[in-house]
Amino acid sequence: MANDVTLLGRLGADPELRRVGADNKAVCDVTVATNNGAGRPPDWHKVTLWEQSAEMMATQKKGALVYIKGALKTDKWTNKEGVDQYKTYVRAFRFEFCEPKRNSEPPQAGDKSQGNHWGDDDIRF
Repeated sequence: MANDVTLLGRLGADPELRRVGADNKAVCDVTVATNNGAGRPPDWHKVTLWEQSAEMMATQKKGALVYIKGALKTDKWTNKEGVDQYKTYVRAFRFEFCEPKRNSEPPQAGDKSQGNHWGDDDIRF
């Protein structure tokens, strides 16, 4: 049996970094959009990264192209009304950034530098 997930897609929003537990471990949650082919809407995947991986992912911005390897994980808990709740996501154990980090500043008129800049409308899924 195998539980193996491979994703190549773009971040749907800026990563969310938080600290948890008594030892203050870093956790980063991201949403990754993968392409299903021309004219079809993307699939959206919730991904969680821990510790150093979380801190590195948190440096990225919406639209960054990422390659993620991980496993599906499902958490279960009981809410206040006694109903079982579930959350399924990808627990990443390896990832790579697939393009240079983008500039946060738009290019100035006449700027011939090699910085990459995409606006929210330029993100292709």
